[in-house]
Amino acid sequence: METIDFHAHLLNPNVSFSRVYDKVAISLFAKKLGVNKDDLLNRKYDAFVDAFINNIQNSKYVSKSVVLPVDAKIDSKGRELSRDKTVCSSNEDVLNEYKKNPNEVIPFFSVNPNRVDALDLIDKYAKEGFKGAKFLQNYWDIDINDDRYIPYFEKIKSYDLPIIVHTGSEHAIESNPMYEKVEVANLAIEIGCKVVLAHFGVNSIMEHKPFGVNSIMEHKPSKILNNFSFDNQKFGDDYFKTIEYLEKHENVYADLSAMVMNFRSKIIEDLAKNQSQIHDKLLFGTDYPVPFSPMFSYHSLGLKKRRELEKIQNPLDRNVEFFNQYFDEDSCIYTNWQKLIKE
Repeated sequence: METIDFHAHLLNPNVSFSRVYDKVAISLFAKKLGVNKDDLLNRKYDAFVDAFINNIQNSKYVSKSVVLPVDAKIDSKGRELSRDKTVCSSNEDVLNEYKKNPNEVIPFFSVNPNRVDALDLIDKYAKEGFKGAKFLQNYWDIDINDDRYIPYFEKIKSYDLPIIVHTGSEHAIESNPMYEKVEVANLAIEIGCKVVLAHFGVNSIMEHKPFGVNSIMEHKPSKILNNFSFDNQKFGDDYFKTIEYLEKHENVYADLSAMVMNFRSKIIEDLAKNQSQIHDKLLFGTDYPVPFSPMFSYHSLGLKKRRELEKIQNPLDRNVEFFNQYFDEDSCIYTNWQKLIKE
């Protein structure tokens, strides 16, 4: 089988690995990406890109990756407020890697709709060969359901480009939880854009609110225990909301990136066995370079299989092999990308 990774990222070329999180995770991060830690610390961005392209070229399953930049925070007057020095790669960074590695990289652009020239930038990047758009509205701290963004989404629709919209909890960058719900994509969906709900809209730690119980009265210990249950009724409201959107809207898809992490990984089995009606809307993705461990993620595989998967050196293949434990190798989750990307 052959597929593409529908959700991957570059780092900011100025990455310094100076955040507390970076310093704690650098050894695991390097190991899981198949790169020497010292090389990563010394050459930073260049070492990261070399490892990324090498992983694609040497993968048994992944022939290309959709590479997603992250635009800066922009205020309502079009002024740039901040740009994360680890996560925020630019459109030009992605374009540069695409030009050097056209057989491995599928470029998407990220344009904050608060930019004064946002519509012109969409024209520019569409003409330069970008294949879609990426939204991180939870980092931008904006409500993308505001009617003033209608021309923005209409412009993207005019090029028939898919939009990957972040949904679910975010831990790699500053985030406003108000803008992580599946409903953030409502305006883009209503306009008719092809929308991909990233990370299947679920949180790393899932919440379930029984009917008639508000967040203040909810018994918190039981909510935490829900995360250890394989009963899908305890997967949380966001899980079923995403399924509802996929069933209801012809133009809505969901990617499975960052699903092999924490408590998210337990839902893969239910998706594979009990939700076949939405398989034609699911897209394989990794969220590279986010590291993951089949050994320590929460899922139903036994210790022997966990160890076997953990030994797979290529992170892309390790991710595919995990999904292959639940989905058939000829599953449409590996080919649905063809409905959205025109090569």
